[in-house]
Amino acid sequence: MSASKDKINRKQLREAGQDKHQLAQQQAEAAHRRTRTKYILVAAVVVVLFAFIFLYNSALPSRYLTGATIDGQDYSVAELNYYYSTSYQNFYSSYGQYIQYGLFFDTSKSLADQAYSEDQTWREYFLDQALANMKQVQALCTAGEAEGFELPEEYQSQYDEAVADLETTWQTNGYSSLGQFLNMVYGKGVDEALVKREMYRGVYASAYAEHVYDSYEYTPQELADYYAENADRFDFISYATYSAVIGEEDDGSTKTAFETMVNEVDGTDEDSFAVYVDKNFDGDEIKTSSTQGGSLSENYSEWLLDDARQAGDCTLVETDSSVYAVMFLGRENNQYSTRAFRHILIKAEDNDGDEVTSAEEIQAAVERAEEIYNEWKSGEATEGSFAELANQYSDDTGSNTNGGLYEDVYKNQMVAPVNDWLFAASEPGDSGVVEYNEGGSYAGGHVMYYVGESDELYADELAESDLRSTTATAWLEELTGAMEAMLSNTGIAAKNY
Repeated sequence: MSASKDKINRKQLREAGQDKHQLAQQQAEAAHRRTRTKYILVAAVVVVLFAFIFLYNSALPSRYLTGATIDGQDYSVAELNYYYSTSYQNFYSSYGQYIQYGLFFDTSKSLADQAYSEDQTWREYFLDQALANMKQVQALCTAGEAEGFELPEEYQSQYDEAVADLETTWQTNGYSSLGQFLNMVYGKGVDEALVKREMYRGVYASAYAEHVYDSYEYTPQELADYYAENADRFDFISYATYSAVIGEEDDGSTKTAFETMVNEVDGTDEDSFAVYVDKNFDGDEIKTSSTQGGSLSENYSEWLLDDARQAGDCTLVETDSSVYAVMFLGRENNQYSTRAFRHILIKAEDNDGDEVTSAEEIQAAVERAEEIYNEWKSGEATEGSFAELANQYSDDTGSNTNGGLYEDVYKNQMVAPVNDWLFAASEPGDSGVVEYNEGGSYAGGHVMYYVGESDELYADELAESDLRSTTATAWLEELTGAMEAMLSNTGIAAKNY
């Protein structure tokens, strides 16, 4: 560019109010504005990202996003978490001892990665259980409220006690707050208000279901007819078994020996069976059982329930790995009244560390039971004074806080000597001392007090209980059967165990 041309350009720039220095400054400011805008945009993205992470890790989505919809009613993810965790905990409380040994599922791994069945994971199983429980609670609460059902005082007390326990449990378990405890137990978003609300609904639903269950009435003839129709399930079958495992190297001699035994003892009795086993076999003694027909092993239930069975009949039963000799001893149709009694158990102390309690240890326990019995007889000798001694002395943890009382006892429910004494008693107030010397937690002396018998036949009790359950189950299925339920947003549910 020529000098004259350069002068003309500078002149034009000055006329426009700019010069070279000003132009450079403007260019620098424009570049700064572009850089600042870029950083603002980046910062905005970062803020949004952190906000998303915060919300994901917070309880807010769990409390406000829908986790399930049941018959048009929405439940939050937090509410779903509550029912999901409750289903898991109920299952674990029932089967925890097996789970610890690796059965069902591995607690060190996600349930979402473990199969419950061919087409369902354990996580999906517990979600289904949660949904089923939510449907039942909603249906029962709706039906109860429509009927004007009010929570009975006993259930209100149970709820109040549960709330009181809840408010102290977090401290005894080492948590810093109740909220932290609830989040750990149930998952994100589950707070005190939610737990108390759902606990109350659960108690209300249970109380209303029991109210309906108790409302059913049946005539004596209806109960008798129902029992007769289901006698094979209700009757108690007494039988004796002796079994052996057939190993891979067995040459057939075990089966042959059992066939010979069955032929020898068929048509005799339990004592003859026991003598034969003791004489010809090395191993366990025969096992005697009294089992309701509906709970018999499928290996021999059909044979035992055959109407042609007579006491002393014996048969051979084979499975893939074992062989059994089974003797039919009798059938009880439950046409008797159940009994009530109080007792004081004095356990035989295992002083030498042996698994088998010695005769001397049992005798010492019986002598101590006799002393307590004489103490009772020398005092007021009433049911009330017996109950006080039971609470003071009894080693039976199942009854030593309620005066040693057992009610609605059916035949063969208790150990044999106690059972025999109880069903031989004739008058309320009968008393005595019974010895049980076959080992186990009830070996020792039992101080007995007969309270009396129920007004109803045990057969009628069984029939009525089963009828009520059958009717109530059908009613609940009808109540919930048409309800539509759908899960959603389960991906953000916190508890995956």
